Amino acid sequence: MMSQLHRLRRLLGVRAVQIIVGIGLAGWLLRIAAVLWYRPTCTTAAADCYTLAGDAHYHHHQADLISKGHWFINPNEYIVNGLIVDSAGDPPLYALYLAFWSRLGLDGVTDHRLVSTLAGFALIVSLGLLVRRLAGDLAGIIAAALAAVHPLMWINDMMLLSEGLYQPLIVAVLWAGYAWVDKPTAKRVAILGAAVSIAALTRAEALALFAFMVISLVWWLGGVDWREKLRQTVLCGLAGLAVLSPWLIYNNLRFEDPVTLSAVTGTVMMAGSCDEAWSGEAMGFWAVCFDSRELWDELEAELPGSTLRGESRVVYDESVLDSFNQKHALEYMSDNWERFGVVAAARMGRSLELFKPGHTLRSNYQVEGRWEEPSTFGLGFYYALVPLTVIGGVVLRRRGVRLTPLLSMWPTIMLASAITFGLTRYRVPIDIAMIAMSAAAVSWLIEHLRPDSPSSPVDAAADRAAEVA
Repeated sequence: MMSQLHRLRRLLGVRAVQIIVGIGLAGWLLRIAAVLWYRPTCTTAAADCYTLAGDAHYHHHQADLISKGHWFINPNEYIVNGLIVDSAGDPPLYALYLAFWSRLGLDGVTDHRLVSTLAGFALIVSLGLLVRRLAGDLAGIIAAALAAVHPLMWINDMMLLSEGLYQPLIVAVLWAGYAWVDKPTAKRVAILGAAVSIAALTRAEALALFAFMVISLVWWLGGVDWREKLRQTVLCGLAGLAVLSPWLIYNNLRFEDPVTLSAVTGTVMMAGSCDEAWSGEAMGFWAVCFDSRELWDELEAELPGSTLRGESRVVYDESVLDSFNQKHALEYMSDNWERFGVVAAARMGRSLELFKPGHTLRSNYQVEGRWEEPSTFGLGFYYALVPLTVIGGVVLRRRGVRLTPLLSMWPTIMLASAITFGLTRYRVPIDIAMIAMSAAAVSWLIEHLRPDSPSSPVDAAADRAAEVA
């Protein structure tokens, strides 16, 4: 048995990168099959196919308009009414990615779904290689395999959601974080800041990584005085700001009210600011709060003509409408502040599948359109990874791997959930960290939980170091 394990290690040492790339290709083919056969594109809603809706509708049509020279306008206003209205409904990177392919002629819904699967390939390979670096060849291969088959990873690619592109960008942030840990230079901390900002140009909540990852890494660095820590923190922030600046400047030149990464912050807050989202079965989830709070009359009073139909309707600046939503969302939160702690806990519990997981699961496939089979299997996959994540964290720590980059994903997502609402797809960075840590655990279990398998020299050394510490 030991000789077989030794031969396996030697084979993996030689072929590990090729195996990880091969798994990436297999995972890519799985995603392509899901797009073309499991859930092909259709024009009318049906249970066994895919129809554009919600965020995906926005991404697809905005990308098409960008490719034709209409930069970041509201696609619904243009398609339905022929109006050119500035829009920043989402950070820009995913729409720009799709627009690149639209410009090359791949502008259909199925085309966009297929090119989005390339992000899945990038996720599998980059995560596998990162874990290989942290925990060895076998762990890297296992991480790639988990990323290839995990439904909560591949479903985002085929649904035209920005989380699909966000996934490999989060791995890029982890790569940058661990590169800095290996050699904490000014150049590498600047790269880390740029990587975080690039991820934030896909999903805005990534900005919280500046606090939870960067500051934690820099200010816990031993053997360096506070001046150098401050210098590196400022440098990281400036590098990140340099990446964000073009989008920030562009937005604030075209909108009336201040806009940062998106002009729908208030709209998102509004979806979690009513009784339906603060109590009952949907507590911690989102609801159609604007309608339930009957805010249409107030909107018309504050922005005359905005609720009318046809040619009489007055089209207001997107930022002005968002300011209205933000004001009333904050008003509701202020009026119900005594319950905010409970609701925030419910939101975070939903993101971690600890609070009303059955309702969240049903909402994923009945409301979010994520289909019952992959959503159900994905929930089971998530629960199976929880104990492995804990074991993997211990294994990595005993091997001297700093856990801060991986663990920073939890507070980042918990903060985003607490101030908005709990969604499964918001949890993508946590799922990636769980795959990485679980792969380390499975690798360790394979190599060490055999009756005739003593600890390897590396782990024996780690054990001795832990005892000394």
